[in-house]
Amino acid sequence: MELSNRKKIILSEIVKAHIAHGEPVGSKFLSQTAGLGVSSATLRNEMSELCEMGYLEQPHTSAGRVPTAAGYRMYVNGLLDNTNLSPPMQASIDRAIEKVSGDPENITASAGQVLSELTGFATAIMTIPEDNAFIKRVELLPMGKRMALMVLVTSDGVARSRICRTGEVLTATAIKVFDRIVAVDIVGKELNDFGGAALQTIAAKMGDQVLTLMPLITTLFEMIEVVRSSELNLKGEANLYSAYQKDGDARRLVEFITRRDALLSILSEVPDPVSVIFGDDCGIEELKPSSMVVAKFGGGENRMGRIGIIGPTRMAYEDLIPSITYFAKQLGKILEQSVRDLDD
Repeated sequence: MELSNRKKIILSEIVKAHIAHGEPVGSKFLSQTAGLGVSSATLRNEMSELCEMGYLEQPHTSAGRVPTAAGYRMYVNGLLDNTNLSPPMQASIDRAIEKVSGDPENITASAGQVLSELTGFATAIMTIPEDNAFIKRVELLPMGKRMALMVLVTSDGVARSRICRTGEVLTATAIKVFDRIVAVDIVGKELNDFGGAALQTIAAKMGDQVLTLMPLITTLFEMIEVVRSSELNLKGEANLYSAYQKDGDARRLVEFITRRDALLSILSEVPDPVSVIFGDDCGIEELKPSSMVVAKFGGGENRMGRIGIIGPTRMAYEDLIPSITYFAKQLGKILEQSVRDLDD
C-alpha cells in the first residue's frame, strides 16, 4: 500500500526523532514538531495504521512508537536521491581526507581510518580488481648485493611494493635477465593469466640465473595473487561498543565482520553508487540490529571498490548518505592522482 503524504511525514518525523534521542515517539511530540495541524487522536490513528503496515512498532502498551527496519528502509529510500551535503560537513570531509596517505599501497586503508574517525563508526573498505586488469609495470630497484625493492602497478591503478632478498648476489646480468622476462612474459598480461603453469614457463627462461631470480619471480607472483583477490580493510571496530545500547549486539557484530568472507560477499553485490544495506534483509542474525551505508569508489568510470560505514540501524542517514557519497568521490580523485604520479 502506498503511503499518503501525511503518513510519510509522520514516519519521517518519528525516524528522525528516534535517531536523535533513541526513545519511543508519541503523538504529543508529533503534534509539536510535524506541523500537520491535526489532533493527537488523528496522529495516534495514523501511527496505529503505520504499525499495521509494518513501519512502526510499539515497545510497550503505553509507550510511543519506534521505527522498524521496514520503516527505516522506507525513510532511507526517500533520501537516497534527495540529500545535499551541507557546506560545514563538506569542509569537515575535505579537512579529514587531507590525512589520506599519498602512498598508493596504503591509500584505501588510510581512507577507511579517516572515515571511521570522522563518523565515529566502524568502516569497511573493499578493493575489487577489474575483470580484465593487466600488469602495467614492474620495476626492480636494487638496494644492496642481495636485496631489491619490487614495484608492481596494474592497469586499474593498484600499486604494490615489496622488499625481496636473494640467496645469490644480484648482478647486472641477473637484473638484465629479469627485465627481459618482465618485458616479454609479465607486462601486458592479465592478472588471471598467472598461475603455476606460468611460473614454470618463466622459470625455464632463467637459465643459469635461476637461483638468483627465482626468489624475485616467486615474490612477484605472490604480489599478483594478492592484487587479483578482493581485499578488505576494517577500521574503527572499537567504536561499535559505544554506538550500541547493548554490548552483546556490538560484540556479535565485531565477531561477524572480522570473519570477513561474508562481509566481502555482501559488499561485492552492492548494486548502486550508494546503497543502504539493512542487516534485517541479509538473513544473518549478527547483522539484524545493524545497517551499512555503502558507496562505490574508483577512478573515472572504474568502480574498483566499496567503502562502507557500519553501525546500528539507528544512524543519522540524512547526514551519512551525502557524506559517504562525497567521501567516495574525493577518494576516487586521490586514486586517480596516484596513478598519474606513478606514470610520471
